[in-house]
Amino acid sequence: MSDLFPSTHATWLLTQLDANPDAARAHVMSRYFEPLCAYVRASRLRQFGDPADIVNDFLAARVGDASYLARWRSSGLPLRRWLANGLLLHTRNAALATRRRAEHGGSTSNDELERAAFTTRASDHETDALLALERTWAVRTVTEAHERIRTELGAEGRGAWWELFRLHTINGMSYAQACSIVGTPLTSASSVHRTVVDRLRVALRTILERDGIRPEDIDSELAAMQDFLES
Repeated sequence: MSDLFPSTHATWLLTQLDANPDAARAHVMSRYFEPLCAYVRASRLRQFGDPADIVNDFLAARVGDASYLARWRSSGLPLRRWLANGLLLHTRNAALATRRRAEHGGSTSNDELERAAFTTRASDHETDALLALERTWAVRTVTEAHERIRTELGAEGRGAWWELFRLHTINGMSYAQACSIVGTPLTSASSVHRTVVDRLRVALRTILERDGIRPEDIDSELAAMQDFLES
């Protein structure tokens, strides 16, 4: 799995944009679909339809354009914020098109016109929508890191290390209780736990870099993620 988790800033995704754009687009669509749906559900954009339909329409229209992700890499933005900006703009443009059709004799309803009028005035992201985006993205990122380390430890014959970490950190067991279940000597518990935590931290940093977080911003991103997950 190491080829999926590069150690340099956004290496994998940026490389794929040039070498294998289909893989890059598939990655973005799979990783960011749920966070963007959470964004729509928490915003007034939900009045335009089903969140999944809105996000799918945006991803098909924009991420399917080879130049769209290429523009992201020069934007300086985390990918999730670039996509949220694009989603808002795409929905606004769609609403404008609806209004223009109605103004020229189309059959658009008054409700559709009112929704379009709202969107044309919405120039900023709603706070609740951004919080939903960030929280869902944080959960997916941590879940990905956990799954990576769990799989790696299993492949190394150290599945008990992951179980010790899970029982102690996630389930709240004491080292003594966890060690009695997984068969790890109590004297090794602290060292094993620290090793798993260190590997998770490296995995998280790598995932953040892959998805466009600048290395100098990663510590603050990790702190923010912890806040979102604890809120």
